[in-house]
Amino acid sequence: MSEERERSAFVWRMVFLGFLFVVSLFALGRELYRIQVVESRAYSSSQQRQSVRRVLLPAPRGRIFDREGVCMADNRPSYCIAFFIEEMRRPGKWKNTIDAVDARIDELSVKLGIPRQISREDIERHVYRQLPLPLLVWQNVDDGILARFSELITSESGMDVYVQPERYYPLGRAGAHLLGYVGRDKPVSPTNEVTHYNVMGMKGRSGVELARNDVLSGIPGGKLITVDVSGYRHSETNRPPIAGKDVQLTVIARLQELCERVVGDRKASVVAIDPRNGDVLALVSTPSFDPNEMSPAVPTALWRRLQDDPLRPLLNRAVTGVYPPGSTFKPVVALAALSSGVSPSITFDCSGVYTLGSMKLRCAARNGHGPAIGMRKAIEVSCNPYFCSLGVHAGMDNMAAFIREFGFGRRTGVGLGGEAAALLPDDAWKRRRFKGEGWRPGDTANLSIGQGYMLATPIQMAMYAGALANCGTLFKPRLYSDEAVAVANEIDVPKGYWEIVRGGMYDVVNAHRGGGRRARVPGIAVAAKTGTAEYGPRSKRKKHTWMIAFAPFDKPTIALAVLVEDGESGGLTAAPVVAAVLREYFGVDDVANIEDANLSEYDQPHEVEAVDGDATAPAVGEGAANED
Repeated sequence: MSEERERSAFVWRMVFLGFLFVVSLFALGRELYRIQVVESRAYSSSQQRQSVRRVLLPAPRGRIFDREGVCMADNRPSYCIAFFIEEMRRPGKWKNTIDAVDARIDELSVKLGIPRQISREDIERHVYRQLPLPLLVWQNVDDGILARFSELITSESGMDVYVQPERYYPLGRAGAHLLGYVGRDKPVSPTNEVTHYNVMGMKGRSGVELARNDVLSGIPGGKLITVDVSGYRHSETNRPPIAGKDVQLTVIARLQELCERVVGDRKASVVAIDPRNGDVLALVSTPSFDPNEMSPAVPTALWRRLQDDPLRPLLNRAVTGVYPPGSTFKPVVALAALSSGVSPSITFDCSGVYTLGSMKLRCAARNGHGPAIGMRKAIEVSCNPYFCSLGVHAGMDNMAAFIREFGFGRRTGVGLGGEAAALLPDDAWKRRRFKGEGWRPGDTANLSIGQGYMLATPIQMAMYAGALANCGTLFKPRLYSDEAVAVANEIDVPKGYWEIVRGGMYDVVNAHRGGGRRARVPGIAVAAKTGTAEYGPRSKRKKHTWMIAFAPFDKPTIALAVLVEDGESGGLTAAPVVAAVLREYFGVDDVANIEDANLSEYDQPHEVEAVDGDATAPAVGEGAANED
């Protein structure tokens, strides 16, 4: 009986164990089903995150060309010495590998005769954050060092020459403010996917490089790297990037270089356009900088030197600099007065000084231009009293709206960052600026000769010159060849008015004693207007010198504005620059024989007299004078 009980107990134990086995198998199967079927996507994603690393690869940057196909911004290879840490791994902790890499860099630095470029902290940062990527130990290495490096590592793994693209500007300083420069930056994923590593690419920092960065940058590629638990690479899969598109400008590279060469290191700007469609032919600001020294990263010492330079080489004077236009403003004042109803035959006397209350503005002609001077002659000789009288006679209220039609007081939309709107003042502006103080006749007199509160940029002045050249079509400046020609405004002025104003500008250059005769070009009929605007304290007056011009007179194909800060006069300083630009543009080799000794009386400096306290005198720029 005892034996039967034992047998029965054994059977029940076996049944119980079998039941537990079945239940366990069921639980295991249920858990496997949950992991492999129900939650397979989550676990697969987690496993992929731990074993696969995404690397974003920058695309080759597009190039920049001028209208004639000359490359103005290109890419060139930059040779680097790279360490592949995976192949230099040492047993034990990461510190062992980092120590070995750091010591090897010191050894190579001595053998190659070049200083270190990276610190131990850079090595640690790379190991912990970007281990599968090459560590760039030396960048921009020359051929001699590369040759010595190749001899030293013939049998050593973990080191190699690595090539990365670098931006190159063939024009150097001549295209700096126009083209801008680039800096190293992370590429932007087109799909916003999460990436673990980024190979640094290039991003525009200023100029065309910044304005057209989206086009030039292209579409980044990708790389999937399979790594083990230690972070070491085992395999990789590539998705090639799509190169950036090239950008073609409307500028002429040789004209750009010529302008830079002519003005030298003076504080100056030259903007040339095609008055038939608004194409920008040259856009120069000096002094400048070499964008090749700014890429791929601006050295701290260079940046400080440029920022501290009193000549302000980082300022793009062509689009950001604002200046009183001086007598170059007189043609639009004449047109504004005529359009307000002033008779084309109106005359004023010039005794050599214009008096308004206690304010006195002297003319460039010490003894005056005589009685009954007409409008065309007043433009030719740049008569201050005539234009002061004309502006006050017409009234600012009648002229302001017309002057705005030439684009003054607003941005031209040239397609470069930092463009200034400058200032066309009026009664409403003055009341806002000076707490209710209204516009006075003295303000009008000052504005009528391009002084006082009036400010303009060189790009505005070039577009204004273009509108004078083509008789009333103000174009939006077109800097990029893929942009459509755009008209900013059509200025409705009777033909006879254009003949008076343009005729006066023709005489400025071509009359026997014209103040702009230094802008003459053999065989080319040039029309122009000089300007010299004073600024600064009365005891230390300085001058901004201008000339606007267009040619050929009958069918203009080029219009330009030249500004030279702290010059002598528009006729002496700016006019020769205009002549040089036009000779290059038209391919004229001869240089007109103009003797500097034969100076017009209008080139001579003069003084200004003003008496404080008169209610009609302008509060700022009081008694400012123009000399052409």
